[in-house]
Amino acid sequence: MLKLSSRSEIPVFRVLDILRIVNERAAAGEDIIHMEAGQPSTGAPQAVLDAAAEIMRQGNMGYTAATGMPELKNRIAAHYSDRYGVKVDPKQIVITVGGSGGLMLSFLACFDEGDRVAMAAPAYPAYRNILLALGCVPVEIESTLAENYQPTIAKLEALKEKPQGLIIGNPSNPTGTMMDKKQLAELTMWCQKNGVRLIADELYHGVTYGEPADTVLSTSTEAVSVNSFSKYYAMTGWRIGWLVLPLDVVDRVKRLCESLFVAPPTLAQHVALHAFDHTDVLDTYVARYKKNLEILKAELPKAGITKLSKVEGAFYMYADISDLTDDSEAFCRALLDQAGVAITPGTDFDLTRGHQTVRMSFAGATEDITEACRRINAWMTKWNKKAQTA
Repeated sequence: MLKLSSRSEIPVFRVLDILRIVNERAAAGEDIIHMEAGQPSTGAPQAVLDAAAEIMRQGNMGYTAATGMPELKNRIAAHYSDRYGVKVDPKQIVITVGGSGGLMLSFLACFDEGDRVAMAAPAYPAYRNILLALGCVPVEIESTLAENYQPTIAKLEALKEKPQGLIIGNPSNPTGTMMDKKQLAELTMWCQKNGVRLIADELYHGVTYGEPADTVLSTSTEAVSVNSFSKYYAMTGWRIGWLVLPLDVVDRVKRLCESLFVAPPTLAQHVALHAFDHTDVLDTYVARYKKNLEILKAELPKAGITKLSKVEGAFYMYADISDLTDDSEAFCRALLDQAGVAITPGTDFDLTRGHQTVRMSFAGATEDITEACRRINAWMTKWNKKAQTA
């Protein structure tokens, strides 16, 4: 038998596996409401798509620089000044193949094989899986609803061995929770004091429901910020994102980009440049997500799902269903099969407690979220009766 690498033997990304299954069943004619996938149900604004069509008619889609178009970097730098009051040198910005490409590049540039990288659990599973593929050691810190599912300095201090890195999701996928400015400042200070490289997943900035999210760049010059046009800008399938890097990391990432990707997608870069001009439309998407969130907060407790994350950003509700089941995967399968609502078991996000949790995406149409709640409520009545007679 020919050799296969141990580094590729990482866990299945269940969310994408579920999405594939659900899409196949929907294509076969089943009536399914999507609450499993982490993507806006509405695409980029029409004006952005019109700009894409015009760019394609021009026909020149050759390579750009490995780290991206200067015009796009300059526009992103202006965005940091406008939104956060933070000065970013365009030289610090690298355009990437989605947020996932940004995570991989930053991990490769900052960590060596065997390095320990901490994260709060539950966490986005790609953090763990990419680190495993690179030979790093993910260190998962159990976080609780009371801790807002975010890492705490006390738990970092309690680790038997200090990590070389820390990843945060702010806002978080899968919980929608967020650190405030004070918490973020304290965490960045702890990382700098202890020589821990902080990587902040800021993909859901712009999608918040109260206070806006603060960037890690406002409190640290040594942290890495990972961002993307997929979420707020609703350009998921365009596969375009960016990194803001400390200056000493930039050249390392540039050399990695040249050999791993050659360059980011040219058309997507041009389109992303136009996306900044249509935040008025994008903000209406966020207003819809907020309305959907309020529906879930009102309706899920009526169905008996009461232990809900404090959603301040992103478009996910994370629910502890330990009082209803000890098998979240079976729970999600039954909900899909019997009620036509697709949600995600927590086993993707938390290796130790995920069998008692689920994630629900509310990025869809409001009428779909309303109907999903009606179906969940009706189905839960049957589920509870079945549990009582078991």
